[in-house]
Amino acid sequence: MRRSGLRGPLPRLLPLILVLLFSFIFPASAEPALAGYSREAGYTYVQLGRYPQTAEGEVRPILWRVLAAEDGRYILLSEYILLARCLHADLKDYRDGIKGDFAKTDLCAFLNGEFASAAFTGAELSLLLPLEDYGKIFLPSAKDLENRDYGLGVTLKSVKGKNKILKDPGLRAWGTEWAIKNNGFDPNEYNNPKQKLTGSSGKPMPLHDLRLFVYSEQWANHSPYWTRDPSSADGRQGRVIKAHGTIGRLEAGRDNIGVRPMILLARDGFEILSGAGTLEDPFTVGIITE
Repeated sequence: MRRSGLRGPLPRLLPLILVLLFSFIFPASAEPALAGYSREAGYTYVQLGRYPQTAEGEVRPILWRVLAAEDGRYILLSEYILLARCLHADLKDYRDGIKGDFAKTDLCAFLNGEFASAAFTGAELSLLLPLEDYGKIFLPSAKDLENRDYGLGVTLKSVKGKNKILKDPGLRAWGTEWAIKNNGFDPNEYNNPKQKLTGSSGKPMPLHDLRLFVYSEQWANHSPYWTRDPSSADGRQGRVIKAHGTIGRLEAGRDNIGVRPMILLARDGFEILSGAGTLEDPFTVGIITE
């Protein structure tokens, strides 16, 4: 009489086969991780450090977008313009003395001094890697902003209209309330307060009620912000994002131009604590201590 059913090693291997099959169909969820920009997934976002952001100066986490993951580091760009400040107060010195070297500017010294102390703890600063002579906190270069691998480099020349710009902002960025309305402005904070009121054009540059300049409604109320590059056309000017979302130039002594910091985050030394890595629900991280 012939028996029905399976014989041989197959019955014993069946549980293992089923486990492998279900693992393939329903893979285990990957551990959350920072990732650079991709066309398919877009950006991941992370909070690191804290800085005043409301009109009243309430300190809140700084939001960063991850541009790339390379060479053992993450390249992070602040999502928002955090403050407004001149690139270098002395236009003649910017042109003839430091020759447009961002590492020697007033703004570079401020970012790696007063700003760094206010925005990051010592443990957080230990996670940041320096870039050349610029220190651990610097500005994006024009080359960075033109890099399509970073999801940037897209501009809307001659395009106006709030809805169109908000749909595809390109290089444009918006300031926090703190940056726009005050950000602790003190007229005596520069070495030569008289010189900063006149640009290389000889026209006055008065400081109005708003610290950060805001473009009109037709430009979706975004604001200009500095790059770390000097202008090749006029040594007294730095390169800056302007109304069209393209890179233009303005006098380095202008006080109402935005600062959108950039940092390099070491890939080790922190862990993701919460969040989905989205703009609405960014990752939060904790410092790993031994």
